[in-house]
Amino acid sequence: MSGSTYKRDKEVQHTREKILEHAVDLFYEYGFARASTRQLVASIGMSSSAIYNHFANKDEILFTIIQRAGETVLTVLRETIEKYDDPGECLRQMISNMLDLFRVGQMKKDIAIFIDELYQLPDGLRGLCNKQHRQIFNLFLGKIGELDNRNLLNPINHTVATFGTLGAMLWVYHWFRDDGALSIEEIAGEMTKLLFNGLMRKDVVDSG
Repeated sequence: MSGSTYKRDKEVQHTREKILEHAVDLFYEYGFARASTRQLVASIGMSSSAIYNHFANKDEILFTIIQRAGETVLTVLRETIEKYDDPGECLRQMISNMLDLFRVGQMKKDIAIFIDELYQLPDGLRGLCNKQHRQIFNLFLGKIGELDNRNLLNPINHTVATFGTLGAMLWVYHWFRDDGALSIEEIAGEMTKLLFNGLMRKDVVDSG
């Protein structure tokens, strides 16, 4: 690769990142449907044609944001699973590490869009993002299955338990505030306590 080609590629990547960064701010503040191309143009200081040299349309910008956020979540969860052999501790850490993403400035916004704006995508792109959601679901489902295999769970449907766990976690971003009474670590502790008291047999929780 020549120096000029490398420089051009870096400039293209920098411009794409700049567009995505401003789009995240707008989609987070106004929602995807209400955020206009005109606002994005004004925010970035580029023409609409320049923006759409990098993305086919507004849908592709949203898709890229959601896909990127999903990959971040999957990476965090897979690294956690690699690190912890004990399924109970691993599940605790998966919850804690995923919640920790909600306090990281730009990432908090990415996750909010990942959760709230998926339905705005056309069917084909939404289907690709749904595959990521399913992968995240399956990582938690698998860990809950491991707990059951070790006779550590209350009698509970694994799918219900997984949806309940993810639903409780994902709702946190709606109400968590950096300046709130509880830190994200404290919320993670309370969340795991709540979930584990429902999931785990009482004698297992008490002995832990």
